[in-house]
Amino acid sequence: MRADRTTRDRRRTFAMTVTGPLDPDLLGPTLAHEHLYCDISAHSGRQDNVLTDVPRAVEELRYFLDAGGRTIIEATPEGIGRDPARLRDISRASGVHVVSGIAFYTESTYPPWFRSCPDDPTRADRLADYFVRHIQDGCDGVRAGVIGELASHNAPPAGDPRDYRLTDAETVLFQAAAKAQRTTGVGVITHASLGRGGHAQLRLLERSGADPARVCIGHCDAEWRQEPEQDMAYYTGILDRGAFCAFDMIGWTDLVPDDVRADRIACLVQRGYQEQIVLSTDTCRQSQLHANGGRGYDYLWRSFLPQLRQRGVTDEQIRAMLVAAPRRLLTGV
Repeated sequence: MRADRTTRDRRRTFAMTVTGPLDPDLLGPTLAHEHLYCDISAHSGRQDNVLTDVPRAVEELRYFLDAGGRTIIEATPEGIGRDPARLRDISRASGVHVVSGIAFYTESTYPPWFRSCPDDPTRADRLADYFVRHIQDGCDGVRAGVIGELASHNAPPAGDPRDYRLTDAETVLFQAAAKAQRTTGVGVITHASLGRGGHAQLRLLERSGADPARVCIGHCDAEWRQEPEQDMAYYTGILDRGAFCAFDMIGWTDLVPDDVRADRIACLVQRGYQEQIVLSTDTCRQSQLHANGGRGYDYLWRSFLPQLRQRGVTDEQIRAMLVAAPRRLLTGV
């Protein structure tokens, strides 16, 4: 049975959601990196980073549906509150398709056996098997549909991408993810935030056998440069290798003004990259919810897409970023 399932999954003629397989054509407009149920407070030091209220999540997703959204890729990894069963509850109650990721976050969240045996040559294989089990068999009856968010450490802002290096433990984690992707055919979503580690992440995944056309480098918009071409060089260094760039921190204006994000995306679209760009808001705080006066999961539609249209981005190009790109990331079609 395992061999038959693996063969079938490699073709990825479906998207695996928390409620089961879904026809890719039904995914619709998709936010590519969000958090519906998580607890990042131990790492951030903010109680604001606790999202564990299922009824509240369901209520918040009504705004998302009303705005035109249909699917959310829920990128919470192990160690910061990942709970596939709760995501299934949220999906069933809200009517939103939810794809659950499987990964590890900071090194402190790695399994104890992994951290305690740094010289164990089987670590990558054991981690890969762990990912494969979650993708093929699931947890609490819920199968993961993507590997992510697969994290490496932040570096000081405004760093040179050429100087970024993954740690030894992160290297093993990314090697395991590449192996699990080869076995299962799922996409990979990374956390490459401050310090711009995306080039190093993608290079390692490629060298480890991952398909770059199914890799999405996350948080490409977590920082910016005054000279636009410096930003463009970072993005195209990912896109020209066939991978996706995620502008998934839309609304985080303390890091990057949204008008800068809109300028950069519009420039990439003018160069024809729209089917390799995915969009999202990385909502992970109580203060970001409508119930607490925040922007909500519908912020993209209410505030950001109009900025793209003002810059000449067409509805067809927006649909490429919101529908075609995430569908291909999840399914290959």
